[in-house]
Amino acid sequence: MRKTRLSIFALCCLGMLQAATGSTDNNKPEWQSQYATGLNKLEPHAYVWPFENEKALSVRDHESSPWYQSLNGKWKFHWTKNPDNRPKDFYKPSFYTGGWADINVPGNWERQGYGTAIYVNETYEFDDPMFNFKKNPPFVPYEENEVGSYRRTFTVPANRDGRRIVLCCEGVISFYYVWVNGEKLGYNQGSKTPAEWDITDKLKPGENTVALEVYRWSSGSYLECQDMWRLSGIERSVYLYSTPRQYIADYKVVSTLDKNTYKDGIFNLDVQIAGPANPDSRIAYQLKDADGKTVLKEEAKIPAGENSRIIFKEATIPGVKAWSAEHPNLYTLVLSLKDAGGKETELTGGRVGFRTSEIKDGRFCVNGVPTLVKGTNRHEHSQLGRTVSRELMLKDIELMKQYNINTVRNSHYPTDPLWYELCDEYGLYMIDEANIESHGMGYGPESLAKDSTWLPAHMDRTRRMYERSKNHPCIVIWSLGNEAGNGINFEHTYDWLKSVEKNRPVQYERAEQNYNTDIYCRMYRSVDVIKEYLNQKEPKIYRPFILCEYVHAMGNSVGGLKEYWDVFEDEPMAQGGCVWSYGGDYGPKGIPSFDNFCCNGLVSADREPHPHLNEVKKVYQYIKTKLTDERNLTLSIKNWYDFSNLNEYTLNWQLVTDDGRTVRQGTETVDCLPHETATLTLGKTVLPKDCKEVFLNLSWTPKQARPFLPTTHEVAYDQFVLAANKNYQPKYPGLKTSALKQDGNTFNNDRISISFSPETGAMTSYKLDGKELLSTPLTISLYRPITDNDNRDRNGARLWKAAGLDKLSQQATAFRTGKNSIQTTLALLNDKSETVGTATQHYSVNPDGTVKIATTFTPDTTIVKSLARIGLTFEIPAEYAQVSYLGRTGETYTDRIQSGRIAIDRTDAERLFHYYVKPQSTGNRTDMRWATITNEAGNGLHVTAAHPWQFSIVPFADSNIDASTHINQLKRSGTVTVHLDAEQAGVGTATCGPGVLPQYLVPVEKTTFEFVIRPIK
Repeated sequence: MRKTRLSIFALCCLGMLQAATGSTDNNKPEWQSQYATGLNKLEPHAYVWPFENEKALSVRDHESSPWYQSLNGKWKFHWTKNPDNRPKDFYKPSFYTGGWADINVPGNWERQGYGTAIYVNETYEFDDPMFNFKKNPPFVPYEENEVGSYRRTFTVPANRDGRRIVLCCEGVISFYYVWVNGEKLGYNQGSKTPAEWDITDKLKPGENTVALEVYRWSSGSYLECQDMWRLSGIERSVYLYSTPRQYIADYKVVSTLDKNTYKDGIFNLDVQIAGPANPDSRIAYQLKDADGKTVLKEEAKIPAGENSRIIFKEATIPGVKAWSAEHPNLYTLVLSLKDAGGKETELTGGRVGFRTSEIKDGRFCVNGVPTLVKGTNRHEHSQLGRTVSRELMLKDIELMKQYNINTVRNSHYPTDPLWYELCDEYGLYMIDEANIESHGMGYGPESLAKDSTWLPAHMDRTRRMYERSKNHPCIVIWSLGNEAGNGINFEHTYDWLKSVEKNRPVQYERAEQNYNTDIYCRMYRSVDVIKEYLNQKEPKIYRPFILCEYVHAMGNSVGGLKEYWDVFEDEPMAQGGCVWSYGGDYGPKGIPSFDNFCCNGLVSADREPHPHLNEVKKVYQYIKTKLTDERNLTLSIKNWYDFSNLNEYTLNWQLVTDDGRTVRQGTETVDCLPHETATLTLGKTVLPKDCKEVFLNLSWTPKQARPFLPTTHEVAYDQFVLAANKNYQPKYPGLKTSALKQDGNTFNNDRISISFSPETGAMTSYKLDGKELLSTPLTISLYRPITDNDNRDRNGARLWKAAGLDKLSQQATAFRTGKNSIQTTLALLNDKSETVGTATQHYSVNPDGTVKIATTFTPDTTIVKSLARIGLTFEIPAEYAQVSYLGRTGETYTDRIQSGRIAIDRTDAERLFHYYVKPQSTGNRTDMRWATITNEAGNGLHVTAAHPWQFSIVPFADSNIDASTHINQLKRSGTVTVHLDAEQAGVGTATCGPGVLPQYLVPVEKTTFEFVIRPIK
């Protein structure tokens, strides 16, 4: 083992030497070499931005410093599809760029009119016939490799004389050379961490020129095969900063808690000083609390020499205010470099949070407390591409805080530095992930994880991730990368990271149960697989199971979330996970594409919440209640917070009848420590007899406003259904009409006309005062417009279409009329004229227009193996799009039902339709008691059933939704589509993960159901 480690170390050194000298194999350009990770760059380090004063430092405002200069804005730009056609001398100040276009920096060039954005998932976008290339690491296409040439001028302020000046490029994809005033600084490969060059000796008085030559693809692209839009260019900030000649080069803060009581803060500080020695210079630090009070300070003389390391003595802060996602208490570290006379020559520093993050007794713990990861993954995304503004970052944090998300995984790369500052400030646990994914090479022998020639690149990316962000308290877990197989390279990056990081776990999903991961973090495993791991005897488990990705939120999704959390809340070593929170065919014909697979998430691309985000909020909520005694309304309240007493919240409760009346209400304060359970009795209440049900609604709100959480914000809620008078029958005002007449298959009187077809057995016409309410016959429905998950579920669309449920027709094999009734026997036929099932229907028609429809459906199980739904459907004129109902509010399905509260809601068909990127079944409501479908005047239909049912009404035909691959293909036809379902399948997460669980499938068996339709006038 030792011999292998030494040889790998030597290989790393060789790779670094090749990168430093610019040499590559076979005289290929640097961008075709896996060793060329950079040339002449400064060593990676924590951000040491210069601040004007302590006030600016405390609010992290380095951009206003006189020693900071942004180079963002308009740059001159030239783009070519072939490197040979690039303007080779453009970096020379004498080169004329007056005819060039302007481009915004930062911002990907594909979002500014150049080239084509490509979306693929597991493959390399250049491994495609369009580019005449097959993957062959480290080589990428040559003739088809786009090059962007960027140039701008800048003037260095006079106050920089005698000071050191650094050029920083925060993120450029994928490879670039850089020049200042025509002199080549070097190059960089690795797009998600900063690259810096000391340009002090390259500058001149007055106007200076900086130029970047950026290549779309490089050997580094083999490690950037993430499931995201493949884009190019300068996508993060470019800036200059200035320091004195002797300067603070790096610092490392280790701020933890004592591991006996987890109450005292332990502070360690290590500072690197570089540059020409300044005799008798000193380095000092102050640690200040949120009120600006100094709690620690020390000063030390800097040893002589070009580079010095000062290790301050360990200090203890009794009763420190610990940092957590619930209470993100921060201190400010002020670092001051002073000359021999005591004058401050440099001021930098950052925020400090005292917290521990560890695996303790097989459990992931923050501050000594086992913590459930209520997480989501996050890609950087905006209209500019992967350039994200402060406002959008704050919007992301607002959504996470408001929807009970406590953890964000930076999938799959280090993000903009501001993101870390904001997560520190507002309180989000972070999994920071190295910019390594070689998914396109697979996990077998060809995996780059197993190719030691790629070790320098793996190590460079891991090291740069760690060094720049090591001081952020929000980072509680490091990740070695994503979907790149496992092998010697990840063993060495793990070993290195563990050698420098003693206080945070390191994870890697593809390590599975190999040694090089501290967390078993498999993705998309089912509940059963989690339980298998927890019951594993050999080898004995010692790591918690935390899914790095689960409940793939693509389209209409996130079914079965509760089943996961039943396990997470019950099993100590199962501790949560991160949700894998169109235009895939964007571009010319033949472009590589993985369709709409990138359009997954809890929010849309413009950050509008999808309906399933409500389910996440509900299941993730920290306060969960059971009703243990209905008579006295006794509640058992579990506090799932790790560091918050429930007395920080107000419990608002109401008893509401099924017709909307409030019977009783009140507010309570519950004193309950974290992870404890409290009992609260609201007292006996006599429920009214003039209703069938009463709903006990519980809602929790903060007593004190917090960022993004006003005192009106609901952090948790529960609802319990109480039986009031089970025999109560609501009285529906009937129409005053004359007796029914029967004319063949039509029943009519002075106000009502209802007709049936002896050929199909369907109700074909329902007229109220001469106005037709049915645009299509009322028929049996067994299919739904397929969701993204249905397409991949083994019990989903494939079986439905194989049985022909999407092309169903019905034929009456018997049709008998009786007094005010129709009795039919039906054969349900697919497009092959096969009988997929039979049904009997009995229609009872009353003079007031009430129609009772009793249906019994029997599937032919030799053909039908799965059903999307069992129910009735019809279309109605679009003017009848107003809806009121009593049922679960919000889009719900049988396996995504937790977030819906039973209440009276008033809406319309347009609002009930959710525009998923790819049109699909949507808008379902469960646990329905009744619904009205009316026009603006209040005329229309009223629907009830003997048992809770499911309902939807949308402004498009099912066939149109099913045939549309893009929103713009949806066409309004003057009707809305209504579904009345006895059963409908859940939605599951089968696009990547488990399908619909068995208990949420529609039983393929004989089913009887009944609906009652009444007219409203």
